[in-house]
Amino acid sequence: MTRPLSARTPAGARMVELAEEHAADFATRAARYDAENTFVRENFAAMRASGFLAATAPAEAGGLGVDSLHDLTVAVSRLARGCPATAIAANMHLGFTFDISRTLRRSADDAPFTAQLRILVKLLGRGRLVMSHAGTEPGGAFSFPTTEARPAEGGYLITGHKTFATNSAVADAFTVFVRVPDGAGWYRMGSAVIRRGTPGLTVLDNWDAVGMRGSGSNDVVLTDCFVPADMVQLGGRVGEPTTAMWPGLVAVNFPLVGAYLGIAEAAHELTVTAARTRKRKPYDHLLAERPAVQVQLAEMEVALATARAALGRTCEAMDEFLTLPEDELTMDAVHRAVMDYQCTKLIVNRAATEVVDQAMTVVGGGSYLTGHPLGRLYRDVRAGGFMQPYSPIEAREFIGRVSLGLDPFAELRTLVPAAPDAAPAGAGTTAESR
Repeated sequence: MTRPLSARTPAGARMVELAEEHAADFATRAARYDAENTFVRENFAAMRASGFLAATAPAEAGGLGVDSLHDLTVAVSRLARGCPATAIAANMHLGFTFDISRTLRRSADDAPFTAQLRILVKLLGRGRLVMSHAGTEPGGAFSFPTTEARPAEGGYLITGHKTFATNSAVADAFTVFVRVPDGAGWYRMGSAVIRRGTPGLTVLDNWDAVGMRGSGSNDVVLTDCFVPADMVQLGGRVGEPTTAMWPGLVAVNFPLVGAYLGIAEAAHELTVTAARTRKRKPYDHLLAERPAVQVQLAEMEVALATARAALGRTCEAMDEFLTLPEDELTMDAVHRAVMDYQCTKLIVNRAATEVVDQAMTVVGGGSYLTGHPLGRLYRDVRAGGFMQPYSPIEAREFIGRVSLGLDPFAELRTLVPAAPDAAPAGAGTTAESR
C-alpha cells in the first residue's frame, strides 16, 4: 500500500497509536454491531478507559493535548480501518472537544462563555462527558436551522427536531444549532449545549440506516427545553454566516473525511489478503497472479494515493486556517478554506467508494453476501456524501461560486424567514459569538 498518512506531533502520534490498538480490537465486533444495529457501547467504554476520548482535551485537563486537526484526522482514519461506525461516533465527540479547547486557548479570561468552557473542558478531559453534535434537520441546511430558541427568563426555550445525531444513544450532552429571534424582525444563528435529562429533550430510538449502523445517530426532539443563557452562543444573522462560526464547523466535521480514507484502506488490505491467498477454479493459481487482478490493485493504489495526497495537504491547510489571528480571519479566508475542504471531501469520498467497489470486483460475489466485511464497508462508505457540510450537490455549488468570485450565500439570504419583532421582557443575557 502506498505511504499512509502519519501524525506530525508527539501528542498526535500517541493518539494514532491508540487508534491503531483500538481498531484491531473493534474489528472483532464491527460485524456484530452492524447486524444488531446497536450502538458501539463496548468500543466507547474502551476508548474512555484508554484516554482516547480525551485526546483533544488539554494536557492540564487530563487529555493528550492534541491540537492539530491533521493528527485528529489521521487518528480517525486509523480507527475507521477497524470499525467505521465507531470512527465517526468518536469524531463527533473529539471534534467538539478540539473546538472548545481551541476556543479556550484563544479566549481572554474575562470573555463571555469562558467559565463554562473551562468546566466543559475539565469534564471532557476526565472522561465525564460524551458529546453528540445535533446539527442536522430533516430536509434542512445546517446554516438555516428551524429549531428555535425563544428568549425566556434567564435563558431560552428550545423547540425543534434534529436528525443524524451521532452518539445520541449514549450522549451526556448535545450541541444544537438554533435560530434566535433578534427582536428586530429577523433571526440570529446560535448554538446551545443541552444536558441529557433536560425536560423536553427526547432521543428517539429510530436509527436504522443502510450503513454506519453502530453510530447511534438517532433523531432528537426538543420541546420547550430550557437552557441557561450562559450555555447559548449567538452568531450573525441567519443566512449571513460569519467568520466566527466556520472554525468550529471545520474542527468538528472535517476529520470525518478521514473515516472514508480509513474505509478504503481497510478494503484494500482485505483485497490484497484475498488475492495472495485465494485460488479461483478452474485456474490453479492465486488471484494475485492474474493480470486483471493486478490492474485492479494498481487502480486502487492510485485512488488511495490521490485521496491521501489531497487529504494530507488540506489537513495542513485546515491547521493553518484554525490558527489564523482574528484580524486575518476574513470571509475571503473562510471561503478559500471551506472550498479546499469541500474539494477534498469530494475527492476522498469518490476515491473511497471507487476502492471499495474495485475490492468487491476482485473478491467476487461472496463480498455481496450479508456478513461479508466488504459488503459492510460498501454500505458504510456511501455515507460520506451525506455528511454535512456539504452534500455533493451543495458542495459543487459552493465551489463553483467561490471559484467565480461570487458570494456563495447570496441566493440563500433571500430565503431567510421573518422573525417576531420583540423578545419577551426579562430574557437572559447571552454570550456573543466568539
